[in-house]
Amino acid sequence: MKRTIISFIIPFLIPSMAICQGQVFIEFHDNINQKAKVVHFPKREILNPIMIACSSHVIALSDIFKPTFLSLYDYSKEAFIGHYLQKGMGPDDVSMMTTFKSHGDEFYFWDINKRALSFVKADAPDHIARSISFTKVHPNLLKVYKISEDRSLATGAFPDSPFAILDNTSNSIIKLFGVYPYDDFDNKLTDKDKANQCSWYIHYEPSKMKMVAAALSGEFITFYDMKDLNNPTLIKKKGNLLPAYNGSRVSPDNIYSFIDVTGNSKYCVALYWGKTRKEFPHPDLFGGNKLLIYDWNGNPIKTIQLNHIYIGIAAAPNSEKVFLVRKDIETKDFLIESIDLK
Repeated sequence: MKRTIISFIIPFLIPSMAICQGQVFIEFHDNINQKAKVVHFPKREILNPIMIACSSHVIALSDIFKPTFLSLYDYSKEAFIGHYLQKGMGPDDVSMMTTFKSHGDEFYFWDINKRALSFVKADAPDHIARSISFTKVHPNLLKVYKISEDRSLATGAFPDSPFAILDNTSNSIIKLFGVYPYDDFDNKLTDKDKANQCSWYIHYEPSKMKMVAAALSGEFITFYDMKDLNNPTLIKKKGNLLPAYNGSRVSPDNIYSFIDVTGNSKYCVALYWGKTRKEFPHPDLFGGNKLLIYDWNGNPIKTIQLNHIYIGIAAAPNSEKVFLVRKDIETKDFLIESIDLK
């Protein structure tokens, strides 16, 4: 379940902080209710997904709990493709994914245990096509994302900055950048505490050369212009809510806001909850029930209120469709559904 991943990424090591009223959701004025449509991904072939990605015609699900990590479905043909990639430390194995995205017709993921950014082709998913090793960079890279053939983007325990631009060839950090919610938030925590507590979800949009970064706990989302990778610039930051802790443990009053982010050339889309853990309707549910839709300058467009709680989202690159994954708490089945943003 996604809450297992959250406990992995956010160790309970951070001091108590006060909670305050968030501002992200209330700035949206165009709010609609919309029912998602079922995608005919065979239920028996959906294992226990924690992340979803989407290319021009293929939906990919990642799973860290079953023997295989990758499940593929051709949504243009409504045809299941298969399960791929075994668990392990071999050259075509996966140990532990913390990111999972598409880039063109490739899917890629950060294997935090192997310290490698690995790529799988949609038309040859039975092996890892290539990997970029970052064993010589920073010891605490939490998530890594592709920017280009020679550059990547990382979150980790960096000094005074949440993000880093990596050189894929020299295996080095070329730029630290980004902002945290508050200056005094920076001063109270170690670099490792700050990285773990924020637990960023990121989407880099190559067609715009921009990125969005949203924090899971509290409420904070930022947009960056990435045209000059030697000097990424902040476009906009939103939110004023810090994570809430009691001593070394997450407080029951902690707000979980951003569950996932995705995008395409037209929209940035965030999956949002905005409430506490105890407000989920069932203890086995964790996710979001609203889509917050922005343009790539961070301006709010509209929100879509969903009928269910979803654990992940992925935008189709060439349409206004977003795919969502959720668990039916009564049948225990996982379902793939879609929403049209237009």
